[in-house]
Amino acid sequence: MVNAPGIDLRNVGFSRGGRAILDDINMTVTGAGLVAIVGFNGAGKTTLLSLLATLATPRSGRIFIDGIDAIAMPDQVRSRIGVVFQESALEPRLSAYDNLGFIARCQGLRGRAVRQRIGELLTAFGLEALAADPVQCLSGGQRRRLELARALISRPRVLLLDEPTLGLDVAARHVFWAEIRTLVGAGHTVLCSTHHADEASDADRVVVLHRGGVLADGPWRALCENVPGTIRLQAPDIETVRRWLSAQGYAATLDEHGVAMPVANPLAVLPALLQRMPCRVSSVDVTTPDLMDIVGHWTDARHRGLCAVPDKAAA
Repeated sequence: MVNAPGIDLRNVGFSRGGRAILDDINMTVTGAGLVAIVGFNGAGKTTLLSLLATLATPRSGRIFIDGIDAIAMPDQVRSRIGVVFQESALEPRLSAYDNLGFIARCQGLRGRAVRQRIGELLTAFGLEALAADPVQCLSGGQRRRLELARALISRPRVLLLDEPTLGLDVAARHVFWAEIRTLVGAGHTVLCSTHHADEASDADRVVVLHRGGVLADGPWRALCENVPGTIRLQAPDIETVRRWLSAQGYAATLDEHGVAMPVANPLAVLPALLQRMPCRVSSVDVTTPDLMDIVGHWTDARHRGLCAVPDKAAA
């Protein structure tokens, strides 16, 4: 099906031990793009990816990958997806080259096609000099890049990533994420769970899961719009600053580090605020909300009955 969505979940539910893990999930991902799945531990992120990877069967609903019924035809779906799990799927005693060769043969590649595809991937991920090295001798970042190469061996249209940068340092995460963006540009559909705000903010769309349901779904900017950060100011006359801010309607409080106030979109507010300030400010510190602040905001909104899902068309 040429125009079929890459991922299409319809009223999907899943239970384990009599407890609902996912409940009536509806989600469609069309065309090339990066969709991030976020949520607290236990929200159902890994379970959702396991269902899409055909490693589990839902109790209800239907799942289509690239137009194929994943429940009725799991083998066909597996030939069209690539998966990077939280835990490594590499054989540590084999070389980087042999790990790719093994999965290539499992997916039906033979002869010259195997060698050509492995060479392409090792070069693309900067691993050609490490081709003969055992995986157990590679760094964490190198292993994760090899995991991604492994997932791409059969040129899948849909790529499923379950916290793929888990355990990597910041530099390695940035390299890995740059590779993901390259894949999206090449036409891949990528669904990725993450606990990192910088990774979620780089996505075209963010889905917030909570207790097995979709809590919010939309562009990162819309999800963050009403989540406050903090502006903290130091000044020679800090009490005057606090009184002025309070008069302007800010919830300003004093502590040992200065005067602090919660502000939605603090980086946008700060320049005009400093221009209007009637007294000198000696230092400024801005804290933007992290990913769990944002998830917590939407969780609280749902509990108060105020949860409005952002418009996905803005993505």
